[in-house]
Amino acid sequence: MSNVVPAPGQNTQQVPPSGLFAGPPLPRARAPRKNDIVSKRNRWYLRLWRFVRAVWLWVLIVGLLIWMWLDPVVLNLVFTIVGTVLQYALILAFGILQFVAIFWFMSRSKTVIVLPEDPKVTTFDDYWGQPTLLRLVKQWISLLSDRDKFVEMGGNYINGILLYGPPGTGKTMLAKAMAGEAGIPFMSVEGSGFRGMFWGVDVLKMVAFCGKAKKLAREYGACIAYIDEIDAVGMSRGGVMGGGQGGMMGMGMGGMMGGGSGSLTRLLYEMDGIDEKGRIERLKDRVRHLLGQPATKRTWHVLYMGSTNRPEVLDPALLRPGRFDQKIEVGTPDKAGRRDVINGYLRKVRYDTTVDVEAIVEDTPHATPAQIAGAITKDAVRIALFNGRAAISQRDIDQALQEQAMGIEHPIEEWDEEQRMQVAYHEAGHAVLQHYLLPEQRIVRVTIVRRGGALGYVMHVDRVEVYGAPLRRFAASIMVSMAGHVATKLHMGEYWTGASSDFSQIRQQIWALYSFGYFGPPVRGVENSQTGGLPASADVVIERFWKTLEEQTENMLVKHADEVEAIAQALMQTGDLSHDEVMALLGDNGYKPNAPQRVRPPALFGAASRAPRPLPAPMAAGAAAATPVHGDTAPNPAVKRPAPPAAGSGDPEGLLQPLSSAPPLTVEHTQPNPAVRADKDTADEPRPRADRQPPTLLRSVPVKDDKQDQSKK
Repeated sequence: MSNVVPAPGQNTQQVPPSGLFAGPPLPRARAPRKNDIVSKRNRWYLRLWRFVRAVWLWVLIVGLLIWMWLDPVVLNLVFTIVGTVLQYALILAFGILQFVAIFWFMSRSKTVIVLPEDPKVTTFDDYWGQPTLLRLVKQWISLLSDRDKFVEMGGNYINGILLYGPPGTGKTMLAKAMAGEAGIPFMSVEGSGFRGMFWGVDVLKMVAFCGKAKKLAREYGACIAYIDEIDAVGMSRGGVMGGGQGGMMGMGMGGMMGGGSGSLTRLLYEMDGIDEKGRIERLKDRVRHLLGQPATKRTWHVLYMGSTNRPEVLDPALLRPGRFDQKIEVGTPDKAGRRDVINGYLRKVRYDTTVDVEAIVEDTPHATPAQIAGAITKDAVRIALFNGRAAISQRDIDQALQEQAMGIEHPIEEWDEEQRMQVAYHEAGHAVLQHYLLPEQRIVRVTIVRRGGALGYVMHVDRVEVYGAPLRRFAASIMVSMAGHVATKLHMGEYWTGASSDFSQIRQQIWALYSFGYFGPPVRGVENSQTGGLPASADVVIERFWKTLEEQTENMLVKHADEVEAIAQALMQTGDLSHDEVMALLGDNGYKPNAPQRVRPPALFGAASRAPRPLPAPMAAGAAAATPVHGDTAPNPAVKRPAPPAAGSGDPEGLLQPLSSAPPLTVEHTQPNPAVRADKDTADEPRPRADRQPPTLLRSVPVKDDKQDQSKK
């Protein structure tokens, strides 16, 4: 038998012989048993078991009905069992209904809903002072109202806007204006409204709030859900897992007392799933899929808004992009913004011709719209009404601003005249140096009428908005703070109490100078020092600096002693001086309100650098008396001026001397000086009181006559 090699691709399977030589048939190969899930499920005993599970209850019911039909005893027994079960079921259902009703009642929070067809109470025309913020909000509202072009470009809506800033800056007012101008539904709720006594109530409230917002959005196309004071619900959960400020309390009370993190977690979920479709939308998509149609796109959107005064306490998960995408700071209005706010509220009240809008703008730096509104529409109207006038005046507004800043007047009925005179000299010293050293600030009022805890004060404001200042301004402010204490020593003959707050301000100003590098590199601060104070090595330099400024303060008060005396006497008579009344007693300080200011161009590379200006730099040092005019620069004609120094004479009184030329510290620096005496060749002496003798000095140090000292020298 020859071996035949099959060709490639030829079938090598042996064909069984047929015919005469055919043998017994070969056994057929058994097919392998399938072991997949479908085959297992279709096995006969599993199909039988599924059939039994499907029909056993019906078989039991049919058999029981037949048995009841045949035997009346079984019928009575079945009815008794069913009645008992229904009775207990009704009792249980009533209890559950009561519990659900209580939770439903507690989960209701006060929600304000403003629909587009409702009458408008507050609009954007009633919101003043923040034009940039108003323009941004209008843009987002317009996108929600007219969404076609935005969607066609592939834009995605922001999920949330967070407004933060100091109290009274107009965050809630902006939300009310949006409710009147949005053209879409607006929902508003307080953050504390989500609080609940029992565990889970805060979550129910948040679910109801978000569900109502979605329902309105489906009906109108968009909705704004606003949460005022969102820090009450969105406070950071910290490092405690799953717990806010109330989570531990809930654990301690057996789980019945509610925490503060449930509503926050639900809010995070709602803002994350803002684009997810609901059950009805998914059901519609299934029907469209069965019909061979594409799924529908969402045509509505919910914009969440929140406002807070403390953005630093909010949970970081709430502030990440995708939730509160836009974080907008609502600060105090600038000068132009305050002018709009003041004009807006003045249109709502009746006022006379004495009201000066620009004066109010200058007198309210860093004021919030709420403070301005309260001063004009509440306090000023009250003051004018109880004074028997039908319109408010400028003095009413000034008094209202004083009440906001310092409190209600509380004068001392039986005040010793000597103590009252000391306070008058103290405040007069502040006012005089404030006028000459800081002419860019406006003196609003000088008073010795007690308000709050102050026996007297000098209120001053910046004429222009200050966002950066030279360091000499700090030195001038230190001298103004020293002036009250030094003026008391000069005109009363000895130091008095009452300067503790002034010294505190001086220390703060010196620390500011150190932190700004005036005394050298500020190598010590709160970052690398536990106390954050000045290094001990700086005490000598700072003490010399203090003595230098104190001596310059005394020189200026001696020069303007007649003005200090005039203001003190006026305060003794009236107790309170306005801006115009103070200016009538003071001389020219060089301030020209309408004079153009020259701005120096930056120095070129390689050019000689300009020498720094010395500290301090009083603008009145060596200045000649100007021609009397009306207004802030009108000098007092009763004040005698020394002859102006010749050109190039420098600083004749040494008011600008550097620290290196400061006099050495002696015992005389710690002793009170006698009553001030002006130039011995003139008769311009401070007018002493005729009804009292000069007070005794603190220490028994003999007072030497000036002529004797000069003869000895």
